[in-house]
Amino acid sequence: MPSTKISVASVGMINSEESSNVHWESDFSTEKVTAEDAKRSNCLVSALRPLLLSMSLVGLFDIWKIQEYGNEKSGSRRAFFKVYRLGILGILTFNCIRFFLAYHSFEFGSELLSSILLHAWFILCLSYALTCYKMVENPTNLVRFFNLWRKYWNLVKSAQNESSAEQACSWRRVRKYAIVSTVIGWSAVLGNIGFCSYTMITGTAFKNILEPFPRTNDLFPVIAALFHVIIVCLSCAWAFATTLMIVLALSMYQEFKHFAERLEKVTQNKQVSEVQENLESMRQQHNALCNMLDTGDDVLKHQVGLCLVLNVFITLILIYNICWYEAVRKDIGTLVSHIFWLSGSGTMLISLMAVCCMVNIQAHEPAKFIHNLSMKDVTAEFALQVTVFLHRLNGPPLGLTAWSLFVVDNQVVVSVAGMLATYFVVLLQFQQASTTTNTAGNTTLT
Repeated sequence: MPSTKISVASVGMINSEESSNVHWESDFSTEKVTAEDAKRSNCLVSALRPLLLSMSLVGLFDIWKIQEYGNEKSGSRRAFFKVYRLGILGILTFNCIRFFLAYHSFEFGSELLSSILLHAWFILCLSYALTCYKMVENPTNLVRFFNLWRKYWNLVKSAQNESSAEQACSWRRVRKYAIVSTVIGWSAVLGNIGFCSYTMITGTAFKNILEPFPRTNDLFPVIAALFHVIIVCLSCAWAFATTLMIVLALSMYQEFKHFAERLEKVTQNKQVSEVQENLESMRQQHNALCNMLDTGDDVLKHQVGLCLVLNVFITLILIYNICWYEAVRKDIGTLVSHIFWLSGSGTMLISLMAVCCMVNIQAHEPAKFIHNLSMKDVTAEFALQVTVFLHRLNGPPLGLTAWSLFVVDNQVVVSVAGMLATYFVVLLQFQQASTTTNTAGNTTLT
């Protein structure tokens, strides 16, 4: 599997005055694109507002800090949100550390796997919160990503007369993605809170969720009520960090897709002279998209890696518990909660891998149009342009990576599917071995 991340040219310093000039969209009730729409939609922050605002309210983001990037004046609101986000991090860190007390025995079985499952989820949510905090506290890459997106559209504008309308449509599309993902995210948060509350109250599958407070403790109801604050923070980190990754990846996929469509129009059934006039402009636009993708990967690579690794692990244990944990199968509420968590983690994993694969495929899609160009009677300069363009398209893989180790493409999807199947068989063998040992022990005692 290729592990090289595509390198891009250096990006210049960000114009702080330009980046702080954010225009919020106010009316998306009509499908007709106007000049005012294009003016208001000149920043990706505006299109992502519903999702980023939700993340800000739950302490995962600070949309106002990104909006005011370059303004060195510190206000009470900025200080409050920093303390708020640090408080959320402190709560999640405390919760993750205290759960180490839940491991009373390391004997392989469903109870141990349930404890590991909870702890893995706690670690995933804490890691998401940490990456979101780092994203906001060091916003250079994030703001550069927004500005490179605008730079790409400036290149399109210089080549096409209708680019303002197309740009407004692009921001409008991102806005729709953000709205839908926000609704799905809040639905996942509310559902997760409900199922976590149920399993905590019944204690059927997770008997030590409030360790070191046993269920017989007099303070257990009070501690359980306070723990709901932690559940809300965990649920929001789990849902919104993943939806942000998917929305940004899906938006980048759409930009590469529409670029490929424009390139196809430029190269299809056109005279060589017409193609020569437009190819260099299209190559520069593609290079701008690649720069934007590379910067977006710097923002998301840690979250993508965490999502892939830990969600595979969580999905595997959930499948095992549903199949072999008797306490889960007997209680209908606990069974439904496990199915909900399995659906959530599986959907997040599959959606992220699918969107990353789509980005990878569309980023290389222009190669087939360039290969079909007629090279008869072309100038040396045009031949060089084609060679440089093909070198980029056929070079190291383009796409989002996991910790810059590998690009998430079709091969990664196949590898993850194979790993899930392999390790499920391993857990199945552990279960069979455990059952055989218990049967032999009972026979000996008899």
